[in-house]
Amino acid sequence: MKICSWNINSVRIRTEMLELLVEKHQPEIILLQEIKCENSEFPEFYKTLNYNLEVNGQKGRHGVAILLKKDLTYKRIDFESQILNLESRINGVSFKNLNIVNVYVPNGNPVEDKKKFDFKLKWLNELKRIVESFINNYENLLVAGDFNVLENESDVKDFDKWKLDALGKIETREYFRKILEKGLFNIERLFNSPGTNYSFWDYQKASWERNYGLLIDHFLASPFIIQNTKSIFFDKEFRGLERPSDHIPVIIEIEKNLNI
Repeated sequence: MKICSWNINSVRIRTEMLELLVEKHQPEIILLQEIKCENSEFPEFYKTLNYNLEVNGQKGRHGVAILLKKDLTYKRIDFESQILNLESRINGVSFKNLNIVNVYVPNGNPVEDKKKFDFKLKWLNELKRIVESFINNYENLLVAGDFNVLENESDVKDFDKWKLDALGKIETREYFRKILEKGLFNIERLFNSPGTNYSFWDYQKASWERNYGLLIDHFLASPFIIQNTKSIFFDKEFRGLERPSDHIPVIIEIEKNLNI
């Protein structure tokens, strides 16, 4: 089973790229961030591709969606958190033996705007509480998406330049690690050596051409999911397309014996 996460940076602009993703990888589940549309405006292409849709959108900004193959039986997860439910940044689905949470964590910049950075930390803290509730109930959990967090110094070539940025500040990294400490593991770390993969290249300063990337999109999983994960793949082809998202799709493959 393949599960893909992608900050698509406007689903209406990049519908054809999403169709290409489906054709190339055939993922059973697709987690999208920054769809930038209201629920009613989500393109209906997914119906012809045999997917169901769970969407939490809003006009022009943010928004998340989950596409699921129609043969999958699931329930929508409702999050009882005022902070998490602001700005359409989270949604989730529950299966028999697996819970999936799709996140688009606030950027938090500029840090001089204390309100923005504080909101990011509060959001991460609330996510930690949600993770803890799943883990305490001995439930299998996968949290994936655009975290806007540089977890390790190897996640960008010159980390020193990011120490005062909301993505690299020590407070951001500490809050992220508190989530992991609840019982999750970053899947990318299990398969690749430090500095191997990036998931984001800014549109500015020829970042793509210089391969000046950041690793800020993550798959965090509980132990049983980790044990049944076969691979993780960063598909850089999509950053080289015309009018691309500044993020690329990240795909994990898990064993089918999860019986979800």
